[in-house]
Amino acid sequence: MNEQTQQLLNLIQTKFPIHPRPFLQLAQQLNTTESQVIQKIQQLQQDQIIRRVAAIFDAAHLGYVSTLVAAQVPADRLDQVVADVNALPGVSHNYARDHKLNLWFTLTVPRVAFIDQTLQTLRQDHQLPQIFSLPAQKIYKLNVNFNFSPVSPMRPIPDATNPCKPPKHTPTLTPIDKALIRRLQQNIPIQPEPFNLIAAELNTDISFVLQSITTWKAAGIIRRFGASIHHRQAGFNANGMIVLQLPDQLLDQAGTQLAQYSQISHCYHRATAPDWPYNLYAMAHCRTLDALNQLTAQLTQTLKPIQHQILISTAEYKKQPVQYFAE
Repeated sequence: MNEQTQQLLNLIQTKFPIHPRPFLQLAQQLNTTESQVIQKIQQLQQDQIIRRVAAIFDAAHLGYVSTLVAAQVPADRLDQVVADVNALPGVSHNYARDHKLNLWFTLTVPRVAFIDQTLQTLRQDHQLPQIFSLPAQKIYKLNVNFNFSPVSPMRPIPDATNPCKPPKHTPTLTPIDKALIRRLQQNIPIQPEPFNLIAAELNTDISFVLQSITTWKAAGIIRRFGASIHHRQAGFNANGMIVLQLPDQLLDQAGTQLAQYSQISHCYHRATAPDWPYNLYAMAHCRTLDALNQLTAQLTQTLKPIQHQILISTAEYKKQPVQYFAE
């Protein structure tokens, strides 16, 4: 991967221009042509390095609630449980991890009661020994941004700490707003004027599309607009969820410190569960297992948790946007 491609991938993840000609804007920053940028992005999608270029919405701002679910699934039932979990429209991520709790998925639904109902159904249908919800109590970082330039083990990120503030209120959304949200979650056309094409699809005008995106970004309704990266295809092969147990009074300090690491994309204070005392979670992405182990050693030496574990991701069963307003 040459330097210009690395620069493009860095730009397109977090600094995608909300402009009638976004790829021209990117080309000007990279000192190349619009057509070359478009061809390169199309190639990166064909190579499955870029999953999609789309909006990532914040569930809470849209009136939804989310949780992380951990389950112990016997090997002889795993395939069926995975199929049933993947079929749930509120599941965006579903992974196998190398632990007794071997299935981990995120669940985003309109009401908290739906979480309890879903877990109860899965528990009964599959006789699961353990399945429990670990909702976030506080977000210290939610910034899925893979850096393709050489970086030091620690690189401060200006907007890393608590980037997703709780919404003051849920916005009133019209039918055309909801239609636009559904469309923006999908890959935008990789063509010179993608937002014009989206406006035409929805029988509206480009000014409405661009203004809505700009307003929603400013309000936190859109967390990020840009490329989502298939991290394994891009060379980030060692991905693990580092779970730590810390005294409650040290959580904020530790979470803020963890958020400064460029290898960490997510950092949460989460609820605990019976026989599961871990209350701080950090999702780390490294190129090698050695690098992940070194990062974990550095973190634990600094934070001195009561105990910790690394749960390595061994399989990706589902990764796609939540289907908001699917009704």
